[in-house]
Amino acid sequence: MKRFILAIASASLLSCGLANAADMAVKSRPIPVPPCAQFGGFYAGGNVGWGYGEHRFRDLDGFGPFAGFFLPNEATRSSDGFVGGIQGGYNWQSRCTVFGIEADYNWANVGHDEVFAGPLGFATLAASSQLKNFGTIRARTGVVVDNLMLYVTGGLAYAKTERSVALNIPILGISEGFSSDKTRLGWTAGFGSEWQVAPRWSIKSEVLYARFQREETAFTCSILCAPARGVRFEHESSAWVTRIGLNYQFGGGSYRAY
Repeated sequence: MKRFILAIASASLLSCGLANAADMAVKSRPIPVPPCAQFGGFYAGGNVGWGYGEHRFRDLDGFGPFAGFFLPNEATRSSDGFVGGIQGGYNWQSRCTVFGIEADYNWANVGHDEVFAGPLGFATLAASSQLKNFGTIRARTGVVVDNLMLYVTGGLAYAKTERSVALNIPILGISEGFSSDKTRLGWTAGFGSEWQVAPRWSIKSEVLYARFQREETAFTCSILCAPARGVRFEHESSAWVTRIGLNYQFGGGSYRAY
């Protein structure tokens, strides 16, 4: 009987020792480190940067009797200025590959005013184009190396632009023209990087090119044209934007620490 009791006690002690050893082995396993930073989930942030815009206008009908006298029927001008705005989106991440959708809205101060003068300044043609705001809705896809995501992006763009064209005869105090304020659609493409600097926080840098629909504006020339007739102008706009931004991640956001 004593031998039986001793055998049971020995088996119990042995099983407890094995269980404790297994538990210690499990507890001693290191926590796995993700192979790269995690950008999955919703995010939002802001950005600032610089824009470079190009505007081309073309006189389709010959504006007034002076349009052919050394005043341009076509011209292309460029300008640059400050841009800044907000962005937000969602990322899907599989290991170190990311696919996402991002939308942004930006205020801009990119525009120019140009005056073309004829012989002796008898007639002048004034043209103005001002980019007031723009936005994009884009897909993004990229790879993550350590804490840095490198990506390409492209999609839909839109912009609100104020334009005006006026033919002036200063000596006679006569001016005739038009102004317009429209939002035009277009497309955009670019590339960028996003660096996760802390859990849920990342800094981004991005370069985008955007091109917008051709726009035709028209008005009735009645003062300088005899008889009165319609006059049409065609406009084309494009822009380069380079910017930096800060994002906060609401989901995901695992930070690869060193």
